[in-house]
Amino acid sequence: MTRDRWIMLVAAVILAAVLVPRATRSQGGSMRRTWLFADKVAHGVDPYTVDDPRNLHVPYPPSYGIIMAPLSVLPLAAARALWAVLQVIALAGLVVLCLSWFRSMSGGTDPPLWLVAGAFALVARYLWRDTAGGGGNLVFGALVAMACLRPGEAPGEDRHPWRGALLGIVLAAKPTPVLFLGWLWLRGRHRSFAVAIATAVALHMSPMLTLGAESWWAVETRWIEGVWRFATQPDLFADPALSFPRFSWMHQSLRYCLARYCGTVPDEFVLVNPLFFQGIGMGTAAIGGIRLLASVLLVGVTAMLLWRRRRATSAWVEIGGVAAIICLTLLLSPITWKSYHVQLFPAFFAMLALRRRSVSVGLALYFVACVALAPWLIGRQGKEVLQSLYVVTFGALWVWVVCLRATSAPLGEQQAAVGLGEQTKVAAAPE
Repeated sequence: MTRDRWIMLVAAVILAAVLVPRATRSQGGSMRRTWLFADKVAHGVDPYTVDDPRNLHVPYPPSYGIIMAPLSVLPLAAARALWAVLQVIALAGLVVLCLSWFRSMSGGTDPPLWLVAGAFALVARYLWRDTAGGGGNLVFGALVAMACLRPGEAPGEDRHPWRGALLGIVLAAKPTPVLFLGWLWLRGRHRSFAVAIATAVALHMSPMLTLGAESWWAVETRWIEGVWRFATQPDLFADPALSFPRFSWMHQSLRYCLARYCGTVPDEFVLVNPLFFQGIGMGTAAIGGIRLLASVLLVGVTAMLLWRRRRATSAWVEIGGVAAIICLTLLLSPITWKSYHVQLFPAFFAMLALRRRSVSVGLALYFVACVALAPWLIGRQGKEVLQSLYVVTFGALWVWVVCLRATSAPLGEQQAAVGLGEQTKVAAAPE
């Protein structure tokens, strides 16, 4: 084992030693809601009926309870600890996947350690938030990446169709990554595509085993109605239907960004700070049109560029396409908390490997604006102001642009990345 791999192994052990005890000491967060949700589904109880609204998990389908049911048989503290271990494993899986991609791109040479360290630094704040209360973004994001990012596989090649089941599991837990089905189809991985759909459908129907067919249909249609009404809600500052999450500055999806800048922020959400300013005051109907136009434009541009590159054998197309769709999912999802951006790890890894001066400068600015300016440094109100400016959303939009351009990375940049690997190989060679 090389020195760099020993360093990464030690770092993973240290990370687990920090995150697992921290998770067991947590009292709130999403893990408690997940634990209760899964327990209700496992025992045939409507998961959307709770005594305390703080324990409500309405954005998730009933099949989410089946997927997370193994955690519900454990005490809550043990479930938190186990999930924290899975989060560390998921991060390690992303690292291994990115290393494998780099070797496929560089002819088998290993990347320098700073590529992994840099990508980790760029998601560090999101990782800290996601692991605080047992969030699922890192684990589910890793499953999607493992299903869709296929280093060494040419277009039309589908060596491991079972990996489509990983995407299917996520689609049954939170269907926001549905655009990745299109990616599998574009790259000619039709068996993986079929496995993903079959897995998702089977898991979505699986709560019938505990709830019964009639009760399952009632809660499934309630969830579908809630998602539809939430996703199409004209006024995002108003209370959503069916107890879906109210507006918060923590929402960082594109639709909230457009509502904030194009509309008028109600008094109850106005921040008393000289850096806060109102939007331009457009009506909800006009904002809805802009949201629709922006969404269609983002999806259309992504689809057009990836369609043109669908048969390209370049490793940059493989990681650039996956990373661009990750960004697109974060931008277009009805709910995107900041911690969701931990899923950008592969995108940041690829962007660092590009070795473009402009991208490096942009990543440095991104780190300062989105990661380094933590609440302990700028205070809670400073954090709220930054959230009201939607710097994380604009950051995701910029990453989307860079990743789409990376699918057409010129040969010189590919050779530069290979040079990185060769330097690491020489440095690691014994005397």
